[in-house]
Amino acid sequence: MVTRKIKIQADAFDWIKKHKKDLFLKFADISLYEQDPYPTTVFMAGSPGAGKTEFSRRLAELFKQKPVIIDADEIRKIIPGYVGKKAYLFQKAATKGVNFLYDYVCKNRLNVIIDGTFAYADPIENIKRSLKHNRNIEIYFLYQDPVISWKFTKIREKKEFRNVPRDVFINAYVKSIENAATVKKKFGARIKLNLVIKDFTDGLQTLKLNITVLEKLLPKLYTGEELTQILN
Repeated sequence: MVTRKIKIQADAFDWIKKHKKDLFLKFADISLYEQDPYPTTVFMAGSPGAGKTEFSRRLAELFKQKPVIIDADEIRKIIPGYVGKKAYLFQKAATKGVNFLYDYVCKNRLNVIIDGTFAYADPIENIKRSLKHNRNIEIYFLYQDPVISWKFTKIREKKEFRNVPRDVFINAYVKSIENAATVKKKFGARIKLNLVIKDFTDGLQTLKLNITVLEKLLPKLYTGEELTQILN
């Protein structure tokens, strides 16, 4: 079983490396997007199930030059052999695909929204990479109580057969907050950090633009240990 999983991961990663052009044509066809003299990168951030994808699609409509949307979930779907219940086996390949696409849009001066959790291993390097290309950088952090987000994640799993293990969910929640706070502290005014607070109970959203300290504005913070006890 372990050998089988390793092979699936390796095959997926190899496929992505060999099909960069297909990736570009599928998600960032330059005949469909206009260059921007002052291109913007928007990083979405927050736990799975917080509503980032829906928000990013609405945000895209506000751009003068339509942005490319880079979504690892969509990249996974085009890799041969992908099935939702084994999504985690395709994560490394999907991440590589995100990097290929981002380099491509930077080279072509396209606006882009990266729809992900921002729970990267090295967020500082991602921001440096963006600033090196003289891009405007914004982070939109979507906060929804993780207990509610976890429920949405489980509902989505039944509909789309896309599995998010509990430990992966908890890590994404914790690291997305840490990473967003870290890069804002390091880069200050060179990046904009925006906060969207979602209240599922009454359907309201609160938007706070260009904030400086994320943690102080979050309605409630959980530790990883607390979520391990709460979520099931």
